[in-house]
Amino acid sequence: MNIFRKIPMALLGLSMVAGIGATLPTVVYAASKAPVDLTYYYPVGVAGPLAQIMTKLVDSFNRSHPGIHVSPIFSGSYPQTLAKVETAIQGGNPPDVAVLNSTAQFDLIHLQAIEPLDSIVKAGDFFPALTQPKPGGHYWGVPFQRSTNVLYYNKNAFKKAGINPNQGPKTWAALVADGLKLKKIGMVGIEIPSDGTTYWTFEPFATEAGHDLGGNIGTQVYFNSAAAQTALQFWMNLSHKYQIMPKGILQWNDVPTAFVDGKTAMIVHSSGSLESILTKANFPVGVSFLPKDKSQFLTGLGGGDLYLFKGIPAAQRTAALSFIRWMSAPAQAAWWSMQTGYIATSPRAYAQPAMQQFLKRNPQARIAVEQLPYAQPELSTYQLNQVYDVIDSALQSVIDGQTSIKLALDQAQQQATNILAPYVNTKGN
Repeated sequence: MNIFRKIPMALLGLSMVAGIGATLPTVVYAASKAPVDLTYYYPVGVAGPLAQIMTKLVDSFNRSHPGIHVSPIFSGSYPQTLAKVETAIQGGNPPDVAVLNSTAQFDLIHLQAIEPLDSIVKAGDFFPALTQPKPGGHYWGVPFQRSTNVLYYNKNAFKKAGINPNQGPKTWAALVADGLKLKKIGMVGIEIPSDGTTYWTFEPFATEAGHDLGGNIGTQVYFNSAAAQTALQFWMNLSHKYQIMPKGILQWNDVPTAFVDGKTAMIVHSSGSLESILTKANFPVGVSFLPKDKSQFLTGLGGGDLYLFKGIPAAQRTAALSFIRWMSAPAQAAWWSMQTGYIATSPRAYAQPAMQQFLKRNPQARIAVEQLPYAQPELSTYQLNQVYDVIDSALQSVIDGQTSIKLALDQAQQQATNILAPYVNTKGN
């Protein structure tokens, strides 16, 4: 399915005010009084290119809105940011705006910490896959930086190994076959990260094998399903049976480094890593859908939404809504996507002329959005960080050779069930 065909041609005439390497909108509105200060939590470390790109985006907003001044706080990983936000909420000092996991909404609603954003999220303005679920019938977050799992591959290595460089493996069996050919030319066939958010990379494999890990139900998980066991066995076979993937836990940040250094021929990673990989690799990079088990392409849908917090003064609330609208508008969505590799969350963003030109130069960027019809909602529950820790620890204990697949997943299922038990009858989930 080519999702770009569904973008109305009339939209192609919209003007693009920001492009890759270009400056952002600079229309300035006169300030009538002292600016309203907004605190904005963003999930990234202080150092690094993503923080610099976000600073540029926020600075552009501040220049064009002199009545508002946004101060970004770079608050670490998604789990770290959620923990900091929850601490701030409990202390009576919530941020005005934050980017948090889209899956954090159950906990945030339970804390009565966020406001619905139905006034911003309108039908047709965003890709439908990015606005699910809708607890209580409301949109609680505005899609901002979203990504899918994709397969990156080294086209030169494929040629050398006698593999068609114009497409990645479409099935698990083809992935193994390609990996074995790449092994013969002295390369690591495949790397799949297994630290950090291991559940996110793992869940589409489980769903392809027959069942998701819990989807967006909020109170139920399926960590020890037959499908989860099949998927984890496949991961173990890649490293132990076929020996085309390194044994042990593979660090999230190390996997793309091994790829761009030419040590590994294929990796599974976030589409949000695309721009970094294209910039660093000195070989042609292929991007393809995540391989399917047998019959159905699937991929994990992850990333963050913009949230508006309750309990902030009226002036901050009005300013925060302006900031959220501006950040999620098509021009900014397109610019952010081109700079980072995240999916531009609006069909109108893909109709921007600069984005159309960008896609001609970088067709790899089409893959993530073309996968959206096959994207499943990310595992979303109450007590999000605790549940994520449970399944990640279980997966890693198997990968690290500490326990068996069945025992690890059975224990994870019981632990998660106990954590979620108090929320089973919670309304609005």
